[in-house]
Amino acid sequence: MKTCPYCGSPVELICSQFQCNFCVLTLNPEDVQEDGNRKDILPVSQPSYTELRRSTRELMEFTTLELLYLLKFARSERRAIYANRKVFIQALKEGLKECLEGVRFTFNEYEYWTRKCFVLENLVREKMGYIPPKITNQYLDDLIEKIKGSQRKNMLISAGKSISSGRKRSDKKGI
Repeated sequence: MKTCPYCGSPVELICSQFQCNFCVLTLNPEDVQEDGNRKDILPVSQPSYTELRRSTRELMEFTTLELLYLLKFARSERRAIYANRKVFIQALKEGLKECLEGVRFTFNEYEYWTRKCFVLENLVREKMGYIPPKITNQYLDDLIEKIKGSQRKNMLISAGKSISSGRKRSDKKGI
């Protein structure tokens, strides 16, 4: 049975579109589920470093998990640039004037990666309500397990026990 990905109710096919009467929604065919299953929200693959260069508008389309991976990458990139910047600044202090261009370059790169972190942090904050201070592999693995666990919980409502079980309410202890 085709069901709504949000409430688990059966959906109707009306004029080649699926309708959920409970949610009052028209659903995309790819969102419609079977037998009260929840929509799979795990990305097919982990995003790559190259996706860090995408525009903010494009990043807004990413899942929370993908944004967390990208934020982890961006923070790592910013940390590496900051370390390089410190080396150039120290060399400049020691009189190596040819390091001035390196200082400028690393400043521009550091600003870019800091702003990219701001974008990703704010997108994560909009989805999660907060910005994780540290994103480790363990944090991401735990989140994936929670997502998988919530995926297994179907949206089915049992009919319950029959009221006419032959026993009167007043026969129960404590009533």
